[in-house]
Amino acid sequence: MSTSLKIQGGIPLKGEVTPEPNKNSVLKIIPAAVLTNETITLHNVPKSSSVRVMLQTFKQLGGKVGYLPNNSITLNASGINTHIIDEDLAAKERATFVFLGPLLQRFGKAEIKDGGGCKLGNRPLDALFQGLSNMGVEIDKDNSYKLNAPNGLNGNENIWLIEASVTGTENLILAAVKANGRTVIYNAACEPHTQDLCNFLVSLGAVITGIGTNRLEIIGVENLDGGEWSIISDHIDIGGLIVAAAVTNGEILIKNAIPQHMGQILNYFSKMNLKVEIRGEDIFVPANQDLVCKLNFKGDIDKVNDWAWPAYPVDLIPQALVLALAAKGTMRIYSNMYETQLLYFEQLIALGAKMIMANPHQIITFGKTQFKGAKVVAPSIIQGIHSIILAALAANGTTVIENAEMISRRFPDLITNLTKLGGKIEQV
Repeated sequence: MSTSLKIQGGIPLKGEVTPEPNKNSVLKIIPAAVLTNETITLHNVPKSSSVRVMLQTFKQLGGKVGYLPNNSITLNASGINTHIIDEDLAAKERATFVFLGPLLQRFGKAEIKDGGGCKLGNRPLDALFQGLSNMGVEIDKDNSYKLNAPNGLNGNENIWLIEASVTGTENLILAAVKANGRTVIYNAACEPHTQDLCNFLVSLGAVITGIGTNRLEIIGVENLDGGEWSIISDHIDIGGLIVAAAVTNGEILIKNAIPQHMGQILNYFSKMNLKVEIRGEDIFVPANQDLVCKLNFKGDIDKVNDWAWPAYPVDLIPQALVLALAAKGTMRIYSNMYETQLLYFEQLIALGAKMIMANPHQIITFGKTQFKGAKVVAPSIIQGIHSIILAALAANGTTVIENAEMISRRFPDLITNLTKLGGKIEQV
């Protein structure tokens, strides 16, 4: 069902907010439950459509899901009886690929058709499949990906990922924790959600060192136990809330913001002169921000560019674009990792954005933009919709964002949280 958002802009956001749980964390921990027959209890689980698809996939494979109060669930994989991931479910959610490692560990084989997800351009799977090949997996790509490990999964101490792929790294972690011997992954992804997956597995008895770095060492164990885990806060939602406060001239306190995950993000936000206060585990964004795109130390126009963690995250490039547009001066915004992430820019142009697209990977802003309300169409990119919502909150007048339902895949509580902060948002 198509959902439009009607937003009355120009209202400063004020108050206290708890960020969304990290969707990308729980999407990987659900497949991890396939590795044990003991019960897993997860807390702080977001009610996103992506999570629903992953739970449906877990049940389709034969697992049992229990629903508890206060956004908690239980998972039990003892009844899982197939290695084939449902085609329709895979088409809805790219994260279904993360079931491959656990299914290979359980059955010695796994099968999936191509996955869904945001339309960000070519999203290669080479790091994933090359890494699995290094562990003894044979891969047949015809109408689907058919994976077979005829001699079981074997550790490999010299796996070099061709890129720091999150999906590839996490699948290899899940394949390696019960593999024969020792596995070392170089150029591993180390995003907060990948760290959360590793820490969860360690709590079940896995042996993983190097968590949070790009070199992971894993020693296979025979069994994993059950246990409980609480999903971490989403650093992308936290970044968006900081931008929302700044561009609306608001003042908000973000609870449980895990400041150690926000250092590089805040480093880049400071290029637009955005200032925050760290208060223990919370982040306070004061009002009356004087947003200015600073020059670099040489006196040249500066830039915001994405790269693999711990660099600035690709999923916050659209939000940084809105922040730069709301600031005086000029900034270069680069989206290096995806070919089409910035191609929704004409929707921001409709809201009055002062910018030009230099090429599919670079936008140059000329601020300060005073956003104005308009009717726009949401792109098929969650982060793009997120940034349009932020611009609409800062705009004079009313904005209608058509076909905005995809935002619930990552941010199911975003509209509720922004409304509690004083935002005037109506779902149509």
